[in-house]
Amino acid sequence: MRESKRNQGVHMSGSYRVGIIGCGGMGGSHARHWTQKPQTDVVAVADVSERSARKLADEFDAKPYTDYAGMLKEEACDIVSITTWQNVRAEVTVKAAESGAKGILGEKPMASSLREADLMLASCAQHGVKLAIGHQRRFTPQNMEARRLVTDGAIGAPTAMLRRDAHGLLNRGTHELDEMMYVLGDPAPVWVIGQVTRKTDRWERRVRCEDRCAAIIAFEGGIRGTYESDLPDPGLQGDVIYGTEGILKRGPEGGLLLLNRRAGDWQSITPPPVEVDQYDEFIYWLDGSGEGHRNDGETARLTMELMMAIYESARIRDVVELPLQTGDNPLDLMVEEGALPVEIHGRYDIRAPFPEQTN
Repeated sequence: MRESKRNQGVHMSGSYRVGIIGCGGMGGSHARHWTQKPQTDVVAVADVSERSARKLADEFDAKPYTDYAGMLKEEACDIVSITTWQNVRAEVTVKAAESGAKGILGEKPMASSLREADLMLASCAQHGVKLAIGHQRRFTPQNMEARRLVTDGAIGAPTAMLRRDAHGLLNRGTHELDEMMYVLGDPAPVWVIGQVTRKTDRWERRVRCEDRCAAIIAFEGGIRGTYESDLPDPGLQGDVIYGTEGILKRGPEGGLLLLNRRAGDWQSITPPPVEVDQYDEFIYWLDGSGEGHRNDGETARLTMELMMAIYESARIRDVVELPLQTGDNPLDLMVEEGALPVEIHGRYDIRAPFPEQTN
């Protein structure tokens, strides 16, 4: 058992009481980060698995629950970390907002549909609760320096950015698209065209997942974002930003490589260290000592909207102009409408195996 802050004499009367809902890997990560902050104390954890709840509770000297509603009612949490699967995240967020919590830090993706994301935002707005979603790549030294270089004009006006990944749009693509927007300076997206395939019965934490995905996103100013996931080789070098006067890309060991008209060759740039993470910024936001949170709910909703727009483009076989009007998950709609028939039968979950996968 880890010695708690209360036993260490660190727990102050003015510190924030933190509850964790979802005691898997990310629940443990949130608990560790909150425990490292002098302003926060993890007091309770909840999970449908009693074993998982007790294990995390023992590690952080917290009270375990198998009923998250009971935890919210009894513990008077100031901060709630919601690290459940995305298919129940909206329901849990609404309950946490109604409980009197001051702030909620959820995991990515924000939800499993745009309608759910809007429900989360509406509930938090109604109850005066601050909501942020854990797109933590906005806090990496590499991405923060890349954003600074782009916004300072190191490559002129940005024209295109490429991102490539695997393991599903809602799973990993949410990071890639959010990272794309952040590095480009958060330009407003204008339209999306996308394509998906789903010949296998693929799921990701009990939410349907496509087999392959590709998209082009048009941002204000004519910037194009190209995203692809799970496509066959040869692979795209998905770490490049092009501009009217240069190119910026990832370098070795967390560095950056810059080529522009001011130098005759590639420049190697070492990003400065980052002093604030998403948990620090969340605390400052609650304190009123910060201007906001770079992962706030509205920003996360935009990432959610882009992912749903990619699915919707595949569904209607046309460009989708934003804002997106479809609230349901268009991938679910395509499957239920028979537009994506399974050719290789046998359901499987790439993150949380179904019972039949373990037999």
